[in-house]
Amino acid sequence: MSDIFYGFELLLFKRFLAHPEQWVEWRGNLAEKINDAGVIEIEDVGEIPQSLWFLSVALHKRQRALIQLIKYDVKREQEGKFFRSSETLLSKYLHLNQFTEFQLDSIFKYGEDNRLPSEIFSCPNVRKLSLKYNGLDYLPADIGRMSLLESLALTNNKLQVQSIPYSLSFCSKLNTLLLDNNLLDALPGFLLQMPSLKTVHRHGNHNYFKATFMWYHTDVHYRIIPLTTNNDKSKDILQPASLEFWAAKSVIGAKKDFFNDSVFANTLKDYISEIYSLFHICHYCSRACLYNVPGFKVITFKNPYLGNTCVPFQHWACSIDCARALEVPARNEQIAAACELDLKYEQYIHDCQEVYRGQRSSPLCVCSSDSSVVNLSRPKQPDTAKCTCVIS
Repeated sequence: MSDIFYGFELLLFKRFLAHPEQWVEWRGNLAEKINDAGVIEIEDVGEIPQSLWFLSVALHKRQRALIQLIKYDVKREQEGKFFRSSETLLSKYLHLNQFTEFQLDSIFKYGEDNRLPSEIFSCPNVRKLSLKYNGLDYLPADIGRMSLLESLALTNNKLQVQSIPYSLSFCSKLNTLLLDNNLLDALPGFLLQMPSLKTVHRHGNHNYFKATFMWYHTDVHYRIIPLTTNNDKSKDILQPASLEFWAAKSVIGAKKDFFNDSVFANTLKDYISEIYSLFHICHYCSRACLYNVPGFKVITFKNPYLGNTCVPFQHWACSIDCARALEVPARNEQIAAACELDLKYEQYIHDCQEVYRGQRSSPLCVCSSDSSVVNLSRPKQPDTAKCTCVIS
């Protein structure tokens, strides 16, 4: 069985989640068509509506996995068992198959609900996740659950810096991150704290190079930018009303990988993940602030970064002191790196000039023949005698 989970499978279960009566109907129909060999003959199924095209694809390409789920669900119902509150048809399908790669490119049409189900982030064995061309405007905090993730492709979406959660840093094995063609004007600052990263693609982002040029060449004091309250968004933020809220806020601010810590109950993990996007996380201190609290955007540069020069990073700071604590050391490091590169370049030019002067002042060729040995400043055509040339 293939260990890749494809987009047509996700669309199939999103449909059945929205219309459970269709699952019950088709589960019964398909269960009757399973023959003694444990397979379903496609011609016996009959006509499948165009709106369920992904079911037709699943019967052709993933029939064994689908039959396994049908048998499991029928048996569960016969025994009078029910799904637990955290269990869904999709989560059971993923659990039964233990996929290691998700290929979920271009699965949503323009204007469709492109929210990603939380179940896909709860698969412990996934190492590759591709979500290209889906019009995503945010990445769920649940991405931090994928502790074995090595490659994440987010090319051609609508992601901004603030829509990529800090919880991505919990993916400690991530080595490849593709962020091409989004709406980024810099890279998220927490990427600098992920030593496992070896490849980060960022080209084609909206105003990326314009912003880089502006922040790199203007006064360094403009790299700390005050942010005012977003009144429109703050209206949608729930006010703290429980001890659970304050506990979750403290955990978020501490930047702790709560997903992979057995101390936290699953219900608390789910709750923290649910409210994670309501907070800005200070990249310097251990403080999380609701989005309606003013703060500071801080721009720093890493030179070089993964083989690239002049790479901008964006951080959020809760106070001017935290902002300066982020910007000043980064600026000093940037200046020191630039001076080091200048020295290397000057040394390279000096070495090239020395080599050139040496070639100009020394003989180019020494020719020897049977009758004489002549030092020449320039080579000339040898006579009929046998001649060997040695370049000095």
